[in-house]
Amino acid sequence: MGIPFSFGLADSSQSAWARMWAGLGELGELGKRETEIVADTGRRGIAQNFERERSPEGVPWLPLAKRTQEERKKGIDARGVPFRVAPSHPILVRTQDLKLSFVNPRHPRNITEVEREMGATLITLSAEDDPKTPNRIATLHAGGTVQSAQAQLALGPGWTTGLTPRGALVPARPFVGLSQDAVAQLSDQVVRVLHQRLERL
Repeated sequence: MGIPFSFGLADSSQSAWARMWAGLGELGELGKRETEIVADTGRRGIAQNFERERSPEGVPWLPLAKRTQEERKKGIDARGVPFRVAPSHPILVRTQDLKLSFVNPRHPRNITEVEREMGATLITLSAEDDPKTPNRIATLHAGGTVQSAQAQLALGPGWTTGLTPRGALVPARPFVGLSQDAVAQLSDQVVRVLHQRLERL
């Protein structure tokens, strides 16, 4: 028969034990700095989609239309707006505004929402449309119809010139979301952040 063994915890030890369990319960609730570190890793994942010119699933974006390629060779589009891009003329990057609205937290239309509840942290990264170009994000990300104007000469009781809406199909080039590599990088970052928090406990 073994010798009975028992032990007790001093008040100070009980307090430390309680603080540790409380800390573990809140482990998933990231602080402001920790949240920003994790969010920034997610932003880099979105930036990689633009740099690789691929969807989050790794599907290459469709190449630029010939008309767009010609405009970019001239350095100016049909509206007279210059292209401020590198010589390689990357897809979906004309002025950097679309990309930066998702990956730069200081961009005026960037949105980073954080919800903390029940020991967990939910981070949502998104961006608002430029008021000058409504539905731009949905159109470019998922494809869709944009309206342009085409001069048309109409015969009637005299010659008249007018503008007629013309549908132009924009191919889908998904850029919102994370690739498998980016998800792995995000997971590694979360583990590092939580490990550092555990060490502080």
